This record gives sequence, C-alpha cells and structure tokens, in this order.
Amino acid sequence: MKVNYSFFYLTLISIVISSCAIKRQVVPFKTTQIDRDAIKIELQQKQVFAFKDQGVFFSNDFPSARINQLEKENDSTYSIVIKSENRPINPSPWFAFKVWGTPHKNVYINLKYPEDKHRYEPKITTNYVDWKNVANVKLSADKKQANFKVQLLTDTLIIAAQEIISAAQSYQWMDKFAAEKSLNKQIIGYSIGGKPIIALNTTKSDGKKIIVVLSRQHPPEVSGYMAMVEFVETLTGNTEEARNFLKNYELVIIPMINPDGVDEGNWRHSFAGVDLNRDWTDFKQPETRAVKEYLLNMVKQQNAKVYFALDFHSTYSDVLYTNEDRNDTNKPGLVNNWVKGLHDFEGSKKTEVKPSGNGGNVSKAWLGRVLNAEALTYEVGDNTPRPYLKQKAKKVAEVLMAELK
Repeated sequence: MKVNYSFFYLTLISIVISSCAIKRQVVPFKTTQIDRDAIKIELQQKQVFAFKDQGVFFSNDFPSARINQLEKENDSTYSIVIKSENRPINPSPWFAFKVWGTPHKNVYINLKYPEDKHRYEPKITTNYVDWKNVANVKLSADKKQANFKVQLLTDTLIIAAQEIISAAQSYQWMDKFAAEKSLNKQIIGYSIGGKPIIALNTTKSDGKKIIVVLSRQHPPEVSGYMAMVEFVETLTGNTEEARNFLKNYELVIIPMINPDGVDEGNWRHSFAGVDLNRDWTDFKQPETRAVKEYLLNMVKQQNAKVYFALDFHSTYSDVLYTNEDRNDTNKPGLVNNWVKGLHDFEGSKKTEVKPSGNGGNVSKAWLGRVLNAEALTYEVGDNTPRPYLKQKAKKVAEVLMAELK
C-alpha cells in the first residue's frame, strides 16, 4: 500500500531582541525521514471515493482524516466503517472526512463501528473554524451505528468527531505564539514519521524555577489542546500578574507530542501503535524520550527546579488526575490549592478529582517522581462547552499565578 505523506516546511520568524532581553536560541525547522520499520499500525489508504453518477464525493486524503471503508448503499446513502489503528486500545473512535458534490443534494451517512461504539457528537464545518454539531444524529440500540443526514453545499463539507487541529495547524499556532510572546522555539526531537517535536519557553526569568505544560499525547483529545492554548496564553498575557509571573518563572510548553497520530487520525496511539502516555517509565518511543531528555537537560544545565507540571488531555467529562500528596515536592500543597481555586470558580458542579499512585507510567507520575514537581493531568470533557472550557483554563492560569507570587 502506497502512502503519501506531506512534510511540513516551516520557517522560524526572526525577532529583534532588545538589549535587556536574554538571548534566545534560534533553530531552523527541518524534517527527517520516516522510520518505516518503526511503523506498527495499519495505515489508511488515503483517497477520494467518487460516486460520479450520484454526484457525491468523499475523501480521507487530508491530515487528521479517518475513513477505513466506504460503501454506497443506494443513490443517497453511504456507509463509512471506522476502525482503530491497532488493538487493544482505549475506545476513542475518531472519524473525519470531506464530502462534496451536487449542491442541495441530501446525503445520508451511516457510521459503522465493527468492534466499538459511537462516542463523539459529529461536528461539521466548511472552513475549519466555525464548527457546529450535526443535527438529528440517530444511534442504533447497541451504539455501533450512527446515522445522520447532511445537505451538500457549493463548499466542501468537513465532518469530524471533534474540531480538527492538525499538526500543521498546531505548528502555525506555535510560530505565531512564539513571535508574539518573544519565546524560544526549538526542535527537541522527531516523531517516527519525521515530524518535529517542538518546545517553547519563555526567557524573562533566570530559569531557576520552571513550569511545564504538555499536550496532545492522544490524537483525538482536542478539547484538552484548546484548554492548553487558553492556559498558556493567559500565563503569557499582558496583565501585571502575568508580567510578574514571567519575571520569576520560566514557562516550558510542548504542545504536540504525537503529531503522527494526530495527522493519521488515530484514536489513541503513535505510529508505533503505542499509547505515549504509558511510556513514561521505559521511554522506548522517540517522542516521549525527546521530552524526557529535553526536560532533564534543562533542569541540569540551568540548575533549576520544576514547580508545577500540567498535562492536558480529554475524556468523557472533566476530571483531574493527581498524584498522591507528598511533603517533599518543590512546592508542597500547590496542586491542592490550585484545585481549590478551580472548585471555587466552578461552584456546585465541581470537576472530579482522582488521585493515583506516583509510581505509574504516565507523564504526571514521572514529573512528580523524577522532577519533584507538583504535577497532574487535566482531562477536559469531550463536550465541555467551548466558552466554558476557555473560562476554566483562564481561571486556573490565574490561580497558578496567584499561588506562585
């Protein structure tokens, strides 16, 4: 099976640095070759599915798409089979496709899950920006099929499990964010598919006290990525609190840890068929190993401590996975106070907190165990209203700054 992958050639914007600023490292973007021997999942056949006689066309030939099989049932009804990249796997049945053709034609779509159940409310857009839920989605009794109707427009319709934020879109955001906030931006490693793993960091402190933010270890977890963006934009904002925070703390952000999985439309895994957030003990994968080595080298070279670490994810509803309390972290009690600030904001409907052991193989356990950080995983609900999602992310950034004065 022939697979065509586009690499992203991104240009780092040069920024004039004032004489009082710390010199920033400028590293040009580059890509490496795909390590095909390391790919252990079944890749999709990227293609256009053409039904010319009916005036209907589908495609999975774009980043983050997923169609495993597509069949025409009649002149207006089409069945799309959705399968995971490999098994066993946590059930996050992602789908994304384009559909176009004769304007005003009604197209009936049947999503089928041979081994799993429908999870995400289908969303639709024509521009990747303005997303709406598809109306009148009907589920079978066993939830293994989801049926809905769309009417074709003059523009191509994009339908997906969640809003699409591809690796390229994330890299573009990183470029803009780094330029606006005068951040360091550097490649710390490469994925199996040759895509860069990028770290951003602020430069206005002495680098002795560090805050770490991670995101997108799991491809479909878009709501967590959205919260991450709001969180870091608040921490680097133009408020007095943010300016004081950045004078004392270095913020380190690694926004896209699994770019291959994101662009392949994977449910959970990397190209190696591995859940990257279960690789924080052995570090067998290049993506997690790059993050580990970058953080360890930074701490050693700067003689620094990581005070707080937050890994953004998504699940069915908002949940906080915390480490068990310790009195020997770099800032004991910080997570508890941070959670209290969130709960005070939420009122009666508080985000659930689930403590777990510090010896696990997930990021927050390693960040606490090895770097002595106050660390947790923030799981943002799949259907958490996007305005409220941003309000909460902004609030917990403000709580963090207040606690670290």
